[in-house]
Amino acid sequence: MNTFCSYFNEGMCRSCDLIAMDYSDQITLKENKLREVLHEFKLPNFLPTVHSKKTDFRNKAKFIVTGTTDRPLIGLADAIDLDKGVDLSGCSLHLQNITDIIPTIKWFIKRANLTPYQIKSQKGELKGIILFHSEETRQTYLRFVLRSKESIDRIRKFHQELLTVHNHLACISVNIQPISHAILEGEEEIFITEKTSISHRLGNIEFDLNPRAFIQTNQIVAAKLYESAALWIKEATVTRMLELYCGQGAFSFFAAPFVNESLGVEINPQAVAVANQTAKKYKFSNLAFKTSDASKIEKELLAFDPDLILVNPPRRGLGETVHLLMQERSQRLIYSSCHADTLCEDLKTLSEIYEMKRVQIFDMFPNTHHYETLVELHLR
Repeated sequence: MNTFCSYFNEGMCRSCDLIAMDYSDQITLKENKLREVLHEFKLPNFLPTVHSKKTDFRNKAKFIVTGTTDRPLIGLADAIDLDKGVDLSGCSLHLQNITDIIPTIKWFIKRANLTPYQIKSQKGELKGIILFHSEETRQTYLRFVLRSKESIDRIRKFHQELLTVHNHLACISVNIQPISHAILEGEEEIFITEKTSISHRLGNIEFDLNPRAFIQTNQIVAAKLYESAALWIKEATVTRMLELYCGQGAFSFFAAPFVNESLGVEINPQAVAVANQTAKKYKFSNLAFKTSDASKIEKELLAFDPDLILVNPPRRGLGETVHLLMQERSQRLIYSSCHADTLCEDLKTLSEIYEMKRVQIFDMFPNTHHYETLVELHLR
């Protein structure tokens, strides 16, 4: 069956495993899957699933670079021969500004003599590129992922030519990833431009987004996710809210008008610094953010005594944090999950003292089996 994607039709990419399915059928499949995963719990009625556009929605692209300096391939590594690549630079999931800049990056790779990395021989320098574009502020950042610092001077020498061609490109950095295996990003970030972040808007809040910050890749659906959580919080008449795994505080900022006091906890100090800076900028004196491991805040949690806790853990789920939630026993708990199976595992523990009141799917990743789930739980 032919789809809107030539890469899928030609067997070059299978990342969008549901792309051949009608979109309404995709939604039905995801809803049925979530019900199946949560079948052992007493489920409330599902709220209507929030839909997405099928194309032109991804604001972030992470590409492997293969091929040669003269003919770079920007896309994926071949599943069988990792030194061979599949060029996906025209992928229609990405925002147009991301697609439009790829030909210039290919030209720049040759201009700066950036040799694509070869896994078998462990030679070459350029491992990948990462792009993020904010439609609201019309700003883009670009990261070159390199094996070493060998090419940095050449990138510095010619980078202004990139900025001249694409005036929305505001921040360029180099990420050093010396390890030979598949992890795309390393720990060291070196900035080529004077700017070390771009401006990005969520709802009415604009904040600095640095290249290492986590951000949802589907901006329209993400905003609806934050809005829905804020509405649930408003209806709860919350005095003190705790947000765990808060990142740069998106849920907290959307909920700010409806809480007397909110504390966000995040292990990434850069994200916490931006969140506090943004709260100060918008005079949200009721919001505060601190750097800490969410699983190790027992004293702070008990002292703060929140009547609502919102958690947005990574794909692996809550881990040890679930035991803190069982101990604290806040009146309400909102769980935002990107992985239904780990959500289910955590709910097995939480259901001892909580019951689900609302469940809603947000189709953050159309054409795939993945989706975001928002669950509200009340203390029994």
